[in-house]
Amino acid sequence: MSTGHSRIKRVTQSDVAAMAGVSTAVVSAVTSSKPGKTIRVGKDAEKRVRAAMEALGYAPNVVAQSLAGGKRNIIGVFTYEAIFPSDSENFFYPFLLGIERGAMKLGQDLLLFTSSSLEQGPRSIFPNGANRMGVADGAILLGEEPDKSELKQLYDTGFPFVTIGRRDAEGADLNWVAADYATAVDDVVKRCVASGHHTLKFVGAKKVREQNIDRETGFMQRQGDGLTLSVERLSADEIDANWLKRCLKDGNTVVLTETFKHAVALERQVLDQHGSIPETISIVALASPMTRPNDVQRWTRISVPREEMGELAVSNLISQIRNPDSAAIKATLPCGLVPGSTLKNI
Repeated sequence: MSTGHSRIKRVTQSDVAAMAGVSTAVVSAVTSSKPGKTIRVGKDAEKRVRAAMEALGYAPNVVAQSLAGGKRNIIGVFTYEAIFPSDSENFFYPFLLGIERGAMKLGQDLLLFTSSSLEQGPRSIFPNGANRMGVADGAILLGEEPDKSELKQLYDTGFPFVTIGRRDAEGADLNWVAADYATAVDDVVKRCVASGHHTLKFVGAKKVREQNIDRETGFMQRQGDGLTLSVERLSADEIDANWLKRCLKDGNTVVLTETFKHAVALERQVLDQHGSIPETISIVALASPMTRPNDVQRWTRISVPREEMGELAVSNLISQIRNPDSAAIKATLPCGLVPGSTLKNI
């Protein structure tokens, strides 16, 4: 006499196939979420399979399906930022929306790597020496300041990944999707010139990364075209009354700020000196704000195609997973120029 509960037999593909009068291969084809199925199933057969699945209470084992094909159909998403982009106001959130859309189109699941002990330092891909993203087929990396040594280590292991933003790591030919900042800033300079500005200043952050270089390169492309161009790198806190006085004395009529923080700091100084934007000086922000200010619409600024970049990153990652020996894919997408009231015609 049994004293315990008898285990309910798990329904299998064979049970569904027997009830529907088809082979297990047909059941597998019906339940597979992978694009490009190799077995064509007629409407009548598919209808019988789905009816059998419902009658038997069958749920396909997606993990087993993916492992059978050698891949899990899982894409990892990792960020070096302190906060994972779950808030719509976060700069990186639109990238995540694009990644999600791209994954859905290609039949991929997303695995978000959100846990990390920031008290012990920045997020790490190799917290204990092992790749924490190894459960995924590949990953997309977000963040302003990735660890270059980790990118090189990840590259050396052969793990497929794509970075959001142009990244260089010595000895590694990386896959990335980036905004075309060089062309965008060159277009901004041309717009400023068309508005009557001929003495322009570029203000950027002290820490220079790849995207900073791209912006400055775009700014300096018009050097020698009868323009007076100058570049200065300083923190937003260093934009004070004396700096503003010197900037105006040098004849600058427009400042192109690499970050929104610099733009806001400059406007604050102008207002403190009883001036106004753009009457005292024009400002163009060469970036999207990290958090969305309430008055963002009034700023003349560059628009970064963040959702499109996220979606393209997924497509390029899948190409890398399926063709591991192919050359690295380095893709740039054009930015837009959003008109506002902070750039005036003179």
